[in-house]
Amino acid sequence: MKKTYIFLITMMSLALSSCNEWLDVQPENNQVSDEYWANKEEVEAVLGAGYVRLRESMEQMLVWGELRGNGLALGGGTVDADLFRISQWDIIPGNDFVKWDKFYEVINYANMVIKYGPTVVAKDPSFSENVMQSYLSEAYFLRGLAYFYLVRNFRDVPLITEPYMDDQQSFEVAKSPANEIYQQIKSDLEGAVEYAKEVAPTVWETKGRSTKWAIYAALADVYLWTEEYDKCLDVCDEVINSGRLGLLEGMINTTNNWYTIFSPGNSNEGIFELQFDYEKSQTNSLVSWFGTNSRYVVTDYVVTLFEESDEDIRGEGSSYTAEDLKVWKYLGAEAGTGIPRTFSDQNWIIYRMADIYLMKAEALVMKGAGNYDEAAELINTVRERAQISEPVSAASTEIEMLQLLMEERAREFVGEGKRWFDLLRVGSRDAYQYKDYLITQVLLTAPASSAPIIRSKLLDENSHYLPIHFDELSANRLLVQNPYYDNLN
Repeated sequence: MKKTYIFLITMMSLALSSCNEWLDVQPENNQVSDEYWANKEEVEAVLGAGYVRLRESMEQMLVWGELRGNGLALGGGTVDADLFRISQWDIIPGNDFVKWDKFYEVINYANMVIKYGPTVVAKDPSFSENVMQSYLSEAYFLRGLAYFYLVRNFRDVPLITEPYMDDQQSFEVAKSPANEIYQQIKSDLEGAVEYAKEVAPTVWETKGRSTKWAIYAALADVYLWTEEYDKCLDVCDEVINSGRLGLLEGMINTTNNWYTIFSPGNSNEGIFELQFDYEKSQTNSLVSWFGTNSRYVVTDYVVTLFEESDEDIRGEGSSYTAEDLKVWKYLGAEAGTGIPRTFSDQNWIIYRMADIYLMKAEALVMKGAGNYDEAAELINTVRERAQISEPVSAASTEIEMLQLLMEERAREFVGEGKRWFDLLRVGSRDAYQYKDYLITQVLLTAPASSAPIIRSKLLDENSHYLPIHFDELSANRLLVQNPYYDNLN
């Protein structure tokens, strides 16, 4: 059978050290010929395309990580019907927000680099073995991170480790169980560490591309989900002790320095941030989502958490505005000034140092009561940075410690795409030991009229995962719909 190839025609024209215009350069189609791989620039172009696709997945990261939790709600603007259904736990397989194609495009670009990158070393004298290995490290990181988003949202998903290269190639692949997906994620991330950079020539590369610290951060997250707490502690300590990163000082004189994590971004606290730059025509829709259209606002529950301490510099005027509950961290130039950002080119932060401290605290809690005091110290480190003078004390039970931790994470990361994942991770741990906690937390922000229905759905553990979109089922006949949605049309 004659194969039809669609070649990559966009070439890399800028050196990596120049600026993040690199993120604008991408192949025009996922299907490429192995004849394409001739030099370093072509490898780099495909790697850059993976980061671009990850950047294009930002709203899925936000919706998947927040809208089923209790940190964000839909605002008073025009409500998208699909978003409303997700917020009401009325999700059907035709919902546009359950599409996973962008994440599989990230995976495909990573697979291309992993398979064909090594062949370029013999063709291009400027492409050394060490540089090639560093590119492979980034590709493994991208693939592992993309699968991590997929497995947390869909549970069982197709595991694809070979690139899709031409339009006659079969791409029908059955789902693999979640435990196999997690094994692949850990293999990718653990294997990526050896050749990962610790620091890059520019700030945007250090924060916007895979580094050793970004890999360790992702691994810490994965190990919490796979209940490997000693490993989580080890990688958290690697980041904390690196000397490369640290928690920002909360206040400098009268300036809210915590807010600089978001404006201008790329702070010493940032570990991995999706990069945007207005001057390079790289913008996003955060101002539209959180400001102009008020698509997403903070919940009353979040406000009550911040009201527990009027010292907390992360609350009113920083994370949100009191009058309309807008998420100010994405809208403002500074905290507490009411001065809006000039452009919508905020970075989307996936990991930062506060996450490392609180993930380490969670691992300590799960290792037993003898570690509760140390876990409380880590929580208090984050609280003290927020200028809260009253420390929390170690609780007497595991669930009480987890509640302290989850409340602190809710304050620190409101609107950062983490809340639902936090609730699901804790609720499903140890064969759903804390399912009641998960349900109770979700219902805190559910309308009274629909709370009984939502509760009945949440009792079915299969409902905690998204349906596979109809388009994917049509394109891949080996896919089987996730159990909860079998009879939904």
